[in-house]
Amino acid sequence: MSNVHRDPQLEPTVAELFASVGILESTESIPDHLELFIVQAERVWKKILADLKTGELTSDQGIEFQQLLVEACGSVLCHPVVADNRYLRRFSEGVTESQARHECQQFSVFALQFDVAQAKLVANSPTEESYQERLRVLLNEKGIPYQDGFEGELTGRWSDSTVHFTWMLKMAKGLNLKFDEIGKIWIALPGTKKFVEATFDLYGNTDPSTGAGAAFAIENWAANSLWRPWISGMKKLNESNLQKVNLGYLLYHEKEEEHHSQATLDELYEDFQEPWFDAQKFLAGAENMLTGGVLAYYESQLSNLPDRDETWPEEATGNRRDSLEDLRRVDSGTDSEIHSMS
Repeated sequence: MSNVHRDPQLEPTVAELFASVGILESTESIPDHLELFIVQAERVWKKILADLKTGELTSDQGIEFQQLLVEACGSVLCHPVVADNRYLRRFSEGVTESQARHECQQFSVFALQFDVAQAKLVANSPTEESYQERLRVLLNEKGIPYQDGFEGELTGRWSDSTVHFTWMLKMAKGLNLKFDEIGKIWIALPGTKKFVEATFDLYGNTDPSTGAGAAFAIENWAANSLWRPWISGMKKLNESNLQKVNLGYLLYHEKEEEHHSQATLDELYEDFQEPWFDAQKFLAGAENMLTGGVLAYYESQLSNLPDRDETWPEEATGNRRDSLEDLRRVDSGTDSEIHSMS
């Protein structure tokens, strides 16, 4: 792989970095699935530039983190389940009630079982700070709202009306699903079971780097690929139905997920500076979560889709455009901008 050389007089933006290594064809044309990620990664990159200028981060560490950011984007944001999810793209164009019920029922299994994985993540926290943050996320899922928005301190007040699964249940009932027809592992299709198992094994892994990689994959898949097409398809269904399906669960999580995906980038920079962090385990955790879990789920959803006609794709996703080996490496030479700061 060839190295990338940048003008040492310019502070590189994340978009410029991604263009230089081959993730972007041009900084003038950014695909939809990368727009949010680039904005959020830029916020982290500004912290890194500040730490480089103060000497809190060495130039070699800065180059190393740039390379990690490139590989994390290549593994997760460029994975076809995020970059070219044909199942979700077709779902966004409109679905039958049976198709909407199918998606709600199977996703509800992952959603409810995810709380178990989150509890494992809490138990396996490497630091007290991460323990507190992960615990707040779990308590929020189970019905204790944040005081302000989607992060920070909790109110300390529990209500069944703010349990996230309560919102899922409202959507399910609007699709004529009963309580005993959602969330239970025994109603999971094979791909859904693989998704849940991968979440247990990877997201809740005892190795912090593996768990961090799986969390990075889950949150960035959701923020950049999941909610908008699902909401679009459900809104079209509501337009044609007299009985409107409650979309509160989807609308809340669309907004919340942007905060979660930003948090994974912030945590990646924090974890990167820890002695226990292993970049290869992080990347493997992310890749295995998406391929063994999320992709398996959508392949199963498509193959078991009711009312399927010729407008639905033959495959759940497209093919991966580039592998990590195809991407050019970040330059570690003395003429890079990072070295010019040190």
